[in-house]
Amino acid sequence: MARCVTCDRSLYRGVRRHVLTHHFFDSRRDFVERIFQNLQPLQELAFDGTRSICHPCWHRIEQSLHQRPRTPPIRQVSPSRAAIQVPGFTRAANTSRRCMMESCNNVQLRQMPNSIKVFLLSYYHLYIPPLARICENHLRNTALEDMSQSVSHAQTDFNSGSFGDIVRMYTLALENRCKLNFNNLDEITAEDLHFWTGLNHEEFNSLFDQLPTLSRRSFSAREDLGIYLAKIRTGEPSIRLATLFNKSRQSIDRKIKLARQCLNNDFVPLHLGLDHISRSEIVERNRILPNYIFGDDLWTKALIICDGGYIFIQKSSNFFFQRECYSLHKYTNLIKPFMLVCGDGHILDVAGPYAATASDAVIMRHILENPDGPPEEAPINYYLEQGDTFIVDRGFRDVIPLLESCGYTVHMPPTKRRGETQLTCEEANKSRLVTLCRWVVETINGRFKRDFKMFRYRVFNTALPTVMMDYRIAAALINAFQQPYEDSQYTEQFIETINRNMNRPNLLADYVVERNLNRQRATFVRLEVNDQTFEDFPRLTQEELILFAVGTYHCKIARSYCSEHIKRTGVYEIEAYRDPVLMTLNGEEGALIRCRIQSRHVRSRIYYTYILYKNENSRYAILEHYCTCIHGKRTLGSCAHVMSIIYYLSWARFQNDFIHPGHTLDYVILDLENE
Repeated sequence: MARCVTCDRSLYRGVRRHVLTHHFFDSRRDFVERIFQNLQPLQELAFDGTRSICHPCWHRIEQSLHQRPRTPPIRQVSPSRAAIQVPGFTRAANTSRRCMMESCNNVQLRQMPNSIKVFLLSYYHLYIPPLARICENHLRNTALEDMSQSVSHAQTDFNSGSFGDIVRMYTLALENRCKLNFNNLDEITAEDLHFWTGLNHEEFNSLFDQLPTLSRRSFSAREDLGIYLAKIRTGEPSIRLATLFNKSRQSIDRKIKLARQCLNNDFVPLHLGLDHISRSEIVERNRILPNYIFGDDLWTKALIICDGGYIFIQKSSNFFFQRECYSLHKYTNLIKPFMLVCGDGHILDVAGPYAATASDAVIMRHILENPDGPPEEAPINYYLEQGDTFIVDRGFRDVIPLLESCGYTVHMPPTKRRGETQLTCEEANKSRLVTLCRWVVETINGRFKRDFKMFRYRVFNTALPTVMMDYRIAAALINAFQQPYEDSQYTEQFIETINRNMNRPNLLADYVVERNLNRQRATFVRLEVNDQTFEDFPRLTQEELILFAVGTYHCKIARSYCSEHIKRTGVYEIEAYRDPVLMTLNGEEGALIRCRIQSRHVRSRIYYTYILYKNENSRYAILEHYCTCIHGKRTLGSCAHVMSIIYYLSWARFQNDFIHPGHTLDYVILDLENE
């Protein structure tokens, strides 16, 4: 006969019985033990489904339970760390020792903002663990879709800790829905504000103060401004911004349209266009080196640098528009904005957009001509004075007569003469003078796509009516909140080099051409760089390399040339002249070496590069240099092919931490020849 487990009574037929279950035991064990101390401990009872309790004991236990508040049972359950695979989701490595991006060696690392982590997980299925770190460069300059595809050592396994962290991320995001609430700017961190708008708190407030129309037309003016800046900064579609700001797509489009109109009416005229700056202020913006080369001692000439840019657009079903926007140079559809830039990089004006079929000369002619009157009354001719200088590239050669007829001085890199393969020494040096000043407009073009990712991607046709307005707003933001270029710390040394080498002839080029050394093999002995023959080559510092090249650009290109030749052959293969004692030019005796450099543009083209040097650790120990490329006769600085050899022999081969640029791309493409 069954008996009660509490009072040991016999349970007969007709009396209510209750079977002890696991749930009963777990929720009432502590109370039962306190009431019936003289009974057998309940934790020793076996749960086989046959244990019972009598009706009176049941009521006594229930009465004790209701006399005090219930507390949930405490279970000691150890979290499971078993890994699971989630299809379609990846995660970064959970380590703080390195940047999570591929092939990044930066040591200044920081945590990923929670808003970006939630965004990456929601739209790109990429989970960023709590210990993962990213460098400042990748955080500021990497697009979100590129970030999701460039994570180093991406993994697909997750555990319970990952799930808990994901819940914490979204809980924090829900609690801080106002984290990107621009109406309360103080609650947005400096990192998040710069990531989404490119501005800090002071700059954002300054920009907002210059938009009185927006404040009058909108009840959430700061939010409208922040959403528009996030749009052009990140290039994200409106549907994603709607999710981020918890609004409908129609509301986002309406806010963007209003902010664009107010910025174009209130802000742009203050920082862009011929009316926002006087001619005397343009003259004051001339840097020392360009003014020394193309200006005058009295600083009275305005230096204007011109160039066209590209905005890639979607292919259109409007065939007339498609023909106008298809570029045979880029083999894609695009439109052209045209920029006029001061000597320090300040954008004077942005014109356009122009058709892809319009050359820079045609665009410049359109700017110079006045459809409503004589050419001398065109806005730019009325603004500038005779004697002012235009610095242009070879695409403007057809409009140079018109510029000179207006009284302007024009400087353009010389072009090869008919039948010639190289520029003369004088022409090559003049070309270098132009590039020493023109580089600012190239970097300004790069700023648009670096800081405003909207112009990095292909623009949809529906956005084309307003894309030029966005471009002008971006130009005004660059002028207002980015520092102009300053004079280099090596300006005085560059001027000294220009004075010394500008009119110096290239004697080595004449020597090579006269003796036809390009076709001679027996005169040269092939040696490896590690051979003791080249131990007398001068060792230079990075500063001396910059001074020798008259700038940093050729030093950067030289690193890529070095990387290619080291990977392809193991070491540089350099040929030494058999009788260096006889190699005497301009009264100085030195050793002559020759190297074959593979063109970075054409696979079948090889350049012969010659260097005459003496045994002395100084940049003046490079006596002469010559290359068979178009700029190879230059004596003011050198071409990138010559610089690659000097860079490697004098500096790079002695460095243990030489990093090949873009080394992760070596095995992306299948090698069909060696399979």
